[in-house]
Amino acid sequence: MSIRKALPTDNSGAKVVVQKSLASFGLIADFDTLDAAIGALGQSNTPNAIELVAEVDGKLVGCLAIQRMEGAIAKLFGFHVDASMQGQGIGRTLLREGIAQAVIHNFTHLELDTWGDMGAAVHLYESLGWVRGPDPLPESGADRFYCLALVR
Repeated sequence: MSIRKALPTDNSGAKVVVQKSLASFGLIADFDTLDAAIGALGQSNTPNAIELVAEVDGKLVGCLAIQRMEGAIAKLFGFHVDASMQGQGIGRTLLREGIAQAVIHNFTHLELDTWGDMGAAVHLYESLGWVRGPDPLPESGADRFYCLALVR
């Protein structure tokens, strides 16, 4: 497995991973609005400060994007791992690298919105020290909010 910066050629593969992941929860990806961070992954006009993909044997199996929000606060978007590859530590490794890159970019906090039904992801966040905060507004496309204070 390798984790690397996303390239323009990764865009379509990342979208497939996200579409399949969301579909498994009965959700539909919308790369123009709620999932726009992955829609822009690898593109020259990306709003993302950090874009990473996970590969196994040359196949893209995971992705994430991090955007600066306000000041030194950033938000994690589009963190997904191919369902057939889950349980192998890929998500943990990908997320840890995303956190490490956020520290390098001088972010002090990471935030994310997620669904409580995404039990494996919620467990991963909590195991890495993310703290649940006030639930996001319904139009956010999620029902849980988490924050992680970054240590330098």
